[in-house]
Amino acid sequence: MQQLTALDVMFSSLDTESTNGMLGGLVLFEPAAGERAVPDAAFMRHRFAERLDFLPPLHRQVVKVPIGLEHDYLGQPGRIDLLEHIREISLPAPGTHDQLAEEVSRIMSTSLPADRPLWDYTVVHGLQDGSVAHLLRIHHLVIDGSSMPRLWDALSDDPVQPLERLRDSTHQQPRWGAIEMILRELSGVAAKPAQFAGFQAKFVGWLAQQLRDSGPLPVVSLPFRIALPGQLAGPAQRLLNPALRERGMAEIAPYIPTLNPPRTTFNGRVSARRTFVFADLPLAEFRDTGKLLGGTINDVVLGVCAGALRKYMQDRGIPVDAPLVVCVPVSLRTGGETLVWANYVHMIFAPLPTHLEDPLARVREASAAIKAAKGSFDALPIGLVREASRFMPSAMFNMMVRAMVKMPDALSRGPWNVVVSNVRGPGAATFIDGVRVKGYWPASFLSIGGGVNITLQSYVDRVCFGFMGAPEQVGDLRPIVGHLHDVLDETYAAAKAQASDPPGAQPAHTTG
Repeated sequence: MQQLTALDVMFSSLDTESTNGMLGGLVLFEPAAGERAVPDAAFMRHRFAERLDFLPPLHRQVVKVPIGLEHDYLGQPGRIDLLEHIREISLPAPGTHDQLAEEVSRIMSTSLPADRPLWDYTVVHGLQDGSVAHLLRIHHLVIDGSSMPRLWDALSDDPVQPLERLRDSTHQQPRWGAIEMILRELSGVAAKPAQFAGFQAKFVGWLAQQLRDSGPLPVVSLPFRIALPGQLAGPAQRLLNPALRERGMAEIAPYIPTLNPPRTTFNGRVSARRTFVFADLPLAEFRDTGKLLGGTINDVVLGVCAGALRKYMQDRGIPVDAPLVVCVPVSLRTGGETLVWANYVHMIFAPLPTHLEDPLARVREASAAIKAAKGSFDALPIGLVREASRFMPSAMFNMMVRAMVKMPDALSRGPWNVVVSNVRGPGAATFIDGVRVKGYWPASFLSIGGGVNITLQSYVDRVCFGFMGAPEQVGDLRPIVGHLHDVLDETYAAAKAQASDPPGAQPAHTTG
């Protein structure tokens, strides 16, 4: 058994009447060639049966603690019925990608059964080009987004990472049922004071190390990085940032950019329905644009997403005079984790320059905002941040989420407008049953108050985008795919034009 951390519980608490914490992954295969068939449900049941022992997330379900004073556990069921977990369906003619997206929308609108391991798998036939689609759903409390490529790799014909029977758990299954679980829970509560004292000692040690290495400045700036949102952090920034900058340290960027993000039609209490669309764009254009601008692929991704959202908002008459606030998940993994299959993810928040018309200005502004937010976040004791989550009670998350579900739309919004998550995928083609995978498209979840999630994953020479929305708030998401293509072309062309300007000439585009 493995006890949930507060990060795991945070995603578990999203299971309400209108939200859930599921991660989805859509895979498309090349059409069958000759007599070779594309992997069907029967083959995938055989593949899962072969690999289950190497994939702990696939044989875990929630085991509730009896009293509710401690975090719940993930335990193993007596058996796993792959006929229940893996199914296949067929699209009606003609079998377009729009129909596939509608089917993914329908499936992602339903919750996973809680009485068995928290995943399922759907094989979708009937696509007009002869290809087959596979959709994996798995709950975020057993896996984080950065581990999804590893899970798909483990299901492939030739996994890049060796399959190992990892002892990825910390507790034995209870032999005496509820009595033993009650004793575990009470002993866990009794151990909390000593554990908290140990945590405090580590924190004091971290403070002492900072004082020895860098003086008092990192210690003084610490509370301002996490406690003061938006404009409230202004005085601390004006006072401390010049000294931090002079010493080459990360400047203070408010963890929450503003307490009042722009009001949009897609920020409010969501329903249980979901709408999903997907697209893939050339990785080379993102990479080359980043090189031309002296930035990264992620800088270009954020700038292009800002431009696509700007056009989408303009189509719907939503004001674009202020930047949206973007939530960007970041991995806390260091490579030394003893628990491989668990949540090591946190969120950073930054302004997203949807208010800028110039495509190069959007990339530069997005790059600067994320760099500042990430630098300020990295200046925190990240390992201790995750350890501190052990002391957050599960009831706190559950009560907060359920309260937000009942609030009016105006009060149920979070401190952000949109999620943009970038996952690094495989650089080489993947095969299952000898058939090449064309692409992997994430299908992520929506949190309360957030009606748009953009999650993308690289695959060989493409970037696969999955857009998840609440249909009552976002309407038809398909136009945003066209905007994404247009904005990338526009940004790439502008970057090449600027790079070709002779030295000393007026740049074709400025940041404004």
